Amino acid sequence: MPAEGFIQVHVYTTSEAQIPVPGAAVAIVADDGTLLAARLTNESGQIQPVAVKVPDASESRDPNFRGKPFTTVSIRVQHPDYEQIQVDNAQVFAGVITLQPLELIPLPTFPEQYDRVEYFDVPPQNL
Repeated sequence: MPAEGFIQVHVYTTSEAQIPVPGAAVAIVADDGTLLAARLTNESGQIQPVAVKVPDASESRDPNFRGKPFTTVSIRVQHPDYEQIQVDNAQVFAGVITLQPLELIPLPTFPEQYDRVEYFDVPPQNL
């Protein structure tokens, strides 16, 4: 039986100070391409948690369970002053909020770099 987990995104720039990036467009997409949420980050650089259907946590404790105990989603972030970023296979578990921090890199002075996207692929956990 499906359960529910949540994913929250925190968008910032400069890794040491983690300065929030308000107004960044965040899209969360299911593996089948379905758009789960499209949000703008708030003044803290965050979006509210987005609900995602996930496998029930009890299934992973069943010795006969052969699936994965989480659901994966892709996250795409855009802001006109920063390079775009995409994270594939972000893992969402039942009953918890998965926090995905994303550091945006300021655009160089060359406007032709606007469509450049930085990609990250999260490897599956060894569970």
